[in-house]
Amino acid sequence: MKVTLECAHCLLERAVNQVKLATDDPELQMKTIQAMTAFLGERFTSESVPSHIGTDRDLLVQKMTGKDPYASLKTMSNQMALGILPELQQLVDEKRTPEERFRTAALVAAAANAIEFDVSGREFSLDELRRILDNVESDLALDQVDTFRNLLGDVEEVLYLMDNAGEVVLDMILIREIRRLGPRVVAVVKGGPILNDATMADAEEVGLHECSDEVIDTGAPAIGVNLERNSPSFVKVFKSAQLIVAKGMGNFEAMTEFDPTCPVVHILRTKCNPVAQHVGVPRDKNVVMIRMPLGQRS
Repeated sequence: MKVTLECAHCLLERAVNQVKLATDDPELQMKTIQAMTAFLGERFTSESVPSHIGTDRDLLVQKMTGKDPYASLKTMSNQMALGILPELQQLVDEKRTPEERFRTAALVAAAANAIEFDVSGREFSLDELRRILDNVESDLALDQVDTFRNLLGDVEEVLYLMDNAGEVVLDMILIREIRRLGPRVVAVVKGGPILNDATMADAEEVGLHECSDEVIDTGAPAIGVNLERNSPSFVKVFKSAQLIVAKGMGNFEAMTEFDPTCPVVHILRTKCNPVAQHVGVPRDKNVVMIRMPLGQRS
C-alpha cells in the first residue's frame, strides 16, 4: 500500500504528538519538527509506504529527543486491557458452541484494534472500546471469520503478528481459541520501541508467554513487517509460515507490498481513510479478511 495525500497530514501530526510526549523543551520540540519537515520533504513520495516512512519518522523523534514517547502510555494501555480481560473472556466462554466461541474471539480481536492513541482525528477511551465491543458484529464490514477457522484445520502452526500494547492482551483470547483447534501459536512482537506497538517487555508484562507456545520478536524497531530491516531469523520464520494472522493497519500497509507465501488473515479496524479505501470498506469498521498466495486464489 502506498501513501496518499492524507498520509502527509497524519505523518506530521503524529510527529508533533510524539515530540510533545517526549519533551517539554520548546527549543528541542521546534528543532525536532524542523528536522521532521525536512525529512518528509525529501522522503515523502508517491512510492512511499506509510509503515516504512512512519518507522523512519519515529526513529528520528527517538534519536533527537532521546526518549520513547509512548513508554508510559503503553504501560497504561496494558493495565487497562488487563482490567477488562476477564469480562471479555467470559463473553467468549459463555458461547454454546466452539464455532460461536471462535467467532466472538475473532471479533473481539478486531474491535481491540481500536486501542490507538494518536491516529489523526480521533481519541481513544475505554468507553469507546466498550461501545465498539457492543457493536462489534454490526461493525464487521468484511467477514471471513468462517474461512479463517476452516484454514486452521489445515495447519500445524500459526504465526500471530501482534500490533499495539494493550491490544496484545485482548489478542490472547483469540490465541487461546486457535490453540483449542490444534495449531501451536508463535506470537510476534516488535524488536524495539516503535509507535505504541507491543515489544518483548510488553509481552512479559501481560503474560503473553502463558497463552502462546512461543513468543519471538521481529528483530527491529519497525512498523509492520519490514523484510529489509527485520532480523534474518525472523524473516526465515516469516517466509516458512503456514498461516499468518496479521493485526492492525501497519501490518496491512506493509504486507500488501508483496504477495503472501501462505494465507494471511488481516484483522483490523479501519481507523483512517487511506486504509479504508484500500480495503474497500468505510472508515471505522472491523475487518477480518484473508489474502491467499497466488496459486491458491479462486
